[in-house]
Formats: sequence, structure tokens, C-alpha cells
Amino acid sequence: MGIPAPAATGKGKGKASGGLSSTASKPKPVPARNPKVKREREDDSAPLRRSTRRRIGPVDRNESPESKRKRERRETLEREREEELKRARISKLPRHHDLDLQTLSSDASAEEIESLRSTFTSLLSTKHSREVGSGTTSRDNGIKSDQKLEELRDVAKQAKIRSRAKVTQERIYCMAYHPITSKDLVFFGDKYGTMGIWDPLARGEEIVDEDGEVEVSEGGQHWRLQVHWPQTSKTSISGMKFDPTDAHNVISSSYDCTMRITSFETGISREIFHAPDTLISSFDMLPENGNEIWISDVRGHLSHIDLREDFRKTGRRFEMNATGHKIGCVSVNPVSPHFLVTASNDKTIKLWDTRKLFTLPEEEADDDVWINETSFEEVNKYLQGKKGRGLLRGEHSSGAAVSAAYWDPSGRRIVSTCYDDHLRVWDIAPSSLVLDTQLPKFAPTSSTRHNCQTGRWLSVLKAQWMPSPDVFPHFVVGNMNQSLDIIGFNGEKIVNLVDKSLVTAVQAVAGCHPSKVGRYASGNAS
Repeated sequence: MGIPAPAATGKGKGKASGGLSSTASKPKPVPARNPKVKREREDDSAPLRRSTRRRIGPVDRNESPESKRKRERRETLEREREEELKRARISKLPRHHDLDLQTLSSDASAEEIESLRSTFTSLLSTKHSREVGSGTTSRDNGIKSDQKLEELRDVAKQAKIRSRAKVTQERIYCMAYHPITSKDLVFFGDKYGTMGIWDPLARGEEIVDEDGEVEVSEGGQHWRLQVHWPQTSKTSISGMKFDPTDAHNVISSSYDCTMRITSFETGISREIFHAPDTLISSFDMLPENGNEIWISDVRGHLSHIDLREDFRKTGRRFEMNATGHKIGCVSVNPVSPHFLVTASNDKTIKLWDTRKLFTLPEEEADDDVWINETSFEEVNKYLQGKKGRGLLRGEHSSGAAVSAAYWDPSGRRIVSTCYDDHLRVWDIAPSSLVLDTQLPKFAPTSSTRHNCQTGRWLSVLKAQWMPSPDVFPHFVVGNMNQSLDIIGFNGEKIVNLVDKSLVTAVQAVAGCHPSKVGRYASGNAS
């Protein structure tokens, strides 16, 4: 499958004083370590309104007609300046209202917008539901598994670059491969909040050269939507997924502290979640309905929302890490959705049973709290008690921060990517999860050496499973040697995809078509 051409690299405490008092006073209460986050007031961005005339000064009752005209001209210019400053301030704020396709693609021509509408329409003719496995493993299939492995190896070895394009202007952070089978359609999220949509095998744009000859450009066709705003590094798209029930919507999360859902049917993008002053690192959706979402953030929280309800009223937020370490990834088990796996900067991978989380009491809420929150103290107290047995089903510590961990489509395997330069796979028998207790052993069944030292200027490597449960279980991951590795669940490297003549940058972001074997896409890290 195609690999996008290199994208441009983005460039990338005060101390309170005290005083002495001559009289003794009661000890002041210790402030909460993580104080409640208040709702943002709707008018916070509005400038303080003051009369232009008051700013200019009092009016001379005896002023001449000429002086009056000059004064009124100054007042008009001052009002225009204030309006311009107000528009500039608003333009730099995140957008929380609904956005239509025209607004999302303001730099595109009418023809380009119409072609994108046509592409969206083509996705609506078929219902594309996410495939879910049965929980069996390839070891249960014996000879049939060996045959699937050889079939995969034969197909993967024949893979070659079919198309390249500069889909986004900035560094690619994440991608999602649409499940449509009649074409290839890949969505990319970049550092500046832009969603790039790429049809790599579409007929390119016709260009007339100096001699009047018509040439067709390479790289297929692509469009750009400014889903998250403003267009800065503060709005990087951290994750993208399609609705698991029909793939007629794409959901995106961003460092602008929001999540949005963009409909292919209406062309409207609307906000579905807003976490004030908290960067969203990842999210995952329950496969059976697509309405329930688990969200992780950089402050060590897990949040749960239901799109059918107002998250401010029914959403839950749990503080899972004592030290506020970032939870960089959360993944929902597709077969048993009450099981989550999280990857954190505290060097751990943890397996949670969310049925226990929902029994935790909520903190007393008030009108200013934007979501119902449970503190770490409450989570830990519950975890240590008898009722909390089984909340944390398993925990594994690594030698460095764990950047990602994902369930495979069978719901029994987990792959993790870690900064200690290892890719690890867990194979968990479904029967071991039936009991309401911690697993007797939560250790990886395979560990593969892999350079994960991307550094500051490259996107983080994250191994991704092939989503189809009908093929030999394998995952794809970028290689620091400017290639892609296809690796089996047992740690065996199936093939290394490399083309030094066409690929000259690290392909940090990579993924597979959900059902078509041998279809891979990747995005540049720089």
C-alpha cells in the first residue's frame, strides 16, 4: 500500500510568599492534590465591554462641527479596531460549535469540496461493521493456522508501494484505514489539527504542461479538513476511529482538549466531549453500539461517556494514577468490552474490569464541575478493600514508559510498544477471565527486540493489529530503518517492507486495511 511523502517537521514557575501573624490561627486545610476542574464560563473569551466614547474622553459641549466630525471619525476607527481585535482573539480559540464541510475545508475549491462529498456518499451505500473474533487462538486450529501463516507470508512479500502523496502539511500523528472494500481510503491526523483524507489509487489531477500535453499527477486524490482549531501544535490529533457499527462517522480526539464526530452523511462535525485544560491522549469505543467511549488523558484519568447522553450529567471520570502519570493508551476488549487495557508513562500495563469501576461512589458534585469525578484516593481505597477484588485483573511493569497497548480482534491477545525497545504480546485464555479475581499470572508470552527510540521530532511508534479475525494474527509497526515490520502474534517477523528508492523517512504511523490482507498504509514521522 502507499506511503505518504515526507511531511514538514513542526518546531518544535512562580513561588507563593507568606507572612507572619501576631496571633495564632487555625491550620489551613491542605488543598486537594487534583482540584476539581471547573466548567469554563461561556463568556470567558468575550472582551470587557466599555464605551468607546469613555475611552476617548468626555465630549466638549461647545465643540465645533469640524471637531465633532473628527471625533466621530476617531470613534469609528476605534470601534473597528476593537472588532478586529475581538475577531483575532476568537480566531485563536478552540471551536466548540458545529462545523459544516465548507468551514472545515475553507481553503478548498468548490470542485474539491464536491468531490469530497461524492467520496463520502460512496461510503454510505454499504454498512461497514467492525469484525469481532470469538476468543479462540491460532494454536487451537493446528494445521489450519500454519496454512494461514503461509498465505499471509506469500501475500505480504508481494506488497509494494502503489502510491505516495503529501496528504497533510504537518507531521502525521495517527491514522485510520476505512473498511470499504471497493477502494482504499485512509484518514490521517496531523500535528496542527488537520484531518487528511487520501484515496491513493484514484485518478490524479490532470495537468497541462508547457507543450499542451495533459499529464495525470501521481498520488491519487486527497482532501484536508481543519477539524480541530486553531491550526497550531496545541491541536494535534491524538487519535481517530470509525464508528464500529457502520463506519459512516469518524471520531477524532485532540490536544485542544476536545473530541469531535464528523458525519459522512451530513458533512457536519460536532463536539462530543470537552475536557477543560486536559489533553486527551487516546480513546476507544465499545464495538456493539458505538455509543460508549473510554478516554485516557495526560493526567492519568480514564473517562467514560455515552453519546446518547450529556457527558456533563452522566459521564464518569476516574483518577487511576497516584502521581498523575499520563495514560497514553486505552483499549477496549472487543469480545468482552468490560475489560480495558491501559499503557502508561509509569512503565506499566494494566488490565481493568470496568464493571467494578461503576460501583465506585461519585464525589459530591456542584454546578461548576464539568464531569462526575472519582479521586485516586477513592479508587485506591476501593481497590484495597474486599469489594475491589478483581478491579485490577493484571499488571506488568516494564523498563521504560509504555507508549501503547491494544487488544487484538479475538479479544485474547494484547500487543504493547515500549521505550525499552521491546514489542510484547500477551495471550490470555478467556477462561482465566471468568473468575472475579486477579489473574494468577500476567506476563507476556513473547517479546521482540525493536528500536522504539523515536526522540522528540518523530511520532511515537505504536504496533497495530490487523483488525480481521479471519487471518493469521499479526501486527504492523514502523521501523526506524525507514521500513515497516509485519510481525506474528508469536513474535515471528513475517516480512520487512522496505524500498529505499521511494522511502527516505521513518514511517512511524502505520496500519492495515480492516479486511484486505496485504494492504498497508503509513505516514511519515517528520
